[in-house]
Amino acid sequence: MSELQRIVTADEIVRKIEERYPKRWKATAIKTHLYGCSVNNEPAYTQHRSMPKFLFDHGKRRYELYNQAKHGQFHRGRPVGTQPEQTSFAGAVEKASDEEAVSFGLERDLEEYLSRNLSQLEDGLKLCSAEGVSGRQFNTDMGKIDLLALDRNGSFVVIELKAGVATDRVVGQILGYMRVIRQSIAKGKEVRGIIVADDFDERLKYAVAELPNVKLKRYIAKFEFQEVVPQ
Repeated sequence: MSELQRIVTADEIVRKIEERYPKRWKATAIKTHLYGCSVNNEPAYTQHRSMPKFLFDHGKRRYELYNQAKHGQFHRGRPVGTQPEQTSFAGAVEKASDEEAVSFGLERDLEEYLSRNLSQLEDGLKLCSAEGVSGRQFNTDMGKIDLLALDRNGSFVVIELKAGVATDRVVGQILGYMRVIRQSIAKGKEVRGIIVADDFDERLKYAVAELPNVKLKRYIAKFEFQEVVPQ
């Protein structure tokens, strides 16, 4: 991490990590972590709560190790003692677009990883293949299900992935998917749902408490580094 003692671009960091750990992480996943680990990105404190905050974001995807003496003190992404930043409409759109791209990238990487490692989510889970159609991005009349799986008992499991904090809006989404699977291909088999996210708001937790066939699973995204000593 010595390179982060200066300002570096996200692409530089991606290249350096890929040199040391080839094919271990996708570029989008690394860039998501850079955003989520920055002390001065306010949405990172709600969308990526589990990520430690140790970087300073200089904008335009340029980062540096956070130094309080140099960069100032921050509380939940905002300089201490300041009011919310006033920004132009164009600036707000650009910021929202960056955040959406980060969330989409993380969801896509999470989907790809889980599609190959469903047993880590729940023992016995496997990707469903209905009439030769993959359970990844499974197309229905209600939209595309992120992952459609089968458990060890042959029950259908609808898996919905959300980057950051999932809200109660996802309840209607997953229940709709579960209903269409029950009506179309379940043929009397049980259908249940799993919502995977970095965290869950209180309204969602209360709602799911009334739904015995829907579970919440929290992912923890982190990097692990090992020193490689040349022989």
